[in-house]
Amino acid sequence: MANVARVLVPTDFSVDSLRTVLDYLENHLDQRVEIVLACGYDIGDSITGILGFTKEDHLVKLENDDFIKGCEMIKSRFKRNIVELYADLLISKNVRYLRNYLKGNRITHLVLPKSFSFSCVERSAFNLDRVLREHADALSAKVVSVGVQIGHTQGIDTLDSMFFRKDWRMSYE
Repeated sequence: MANVARVLVPTDFSVDSLRTVLDYLENHLDQRVEIVLACGYDIGDSITGILGFTKEDHLVKLENDDFIKGCEMIKSRFKRNIVELYADLLISKNVRYLRNYLKGNRITHLVLPKSFSFSCVERSAFNLDRVLREHADALSAKVVSVGVQIGHTQGIDTLDSMFFRKDWRMSYE
């Protein structure tokens, strides 16, 4: 598909991590994108772990309802820009693996938050943002840094503060 950027955004599957996507999209309104929300995931060295590993099973465990709702709201709000939005797991910190993943998935941009601290919810998950920053020079994708503003308001949950307090005109579809 012509003129569609394939963008990889690290996530820890928290609603706050979606602020990176929002900030990127709000600053690139003229661009059509396919967004891959990716998390690092160590499958270990055991043969049973490797043979029994399916990304779908682990994604179901990592994605909570608020994260999925946040993704749906982003897709609804930016439906003119977003061609596709989905989650994936990168299963190695090896630079060759990362380079092949980006090349194989035709990722053109890495969107990395300037100041966001990832908190992995599962022991096997790792901070993909840090790994991508370490190897950014060796990867073939353009790195885009975005400023992520964490605006917690006491007594208001994250999903509410991110989406419902904005002056967006949107609906569930």
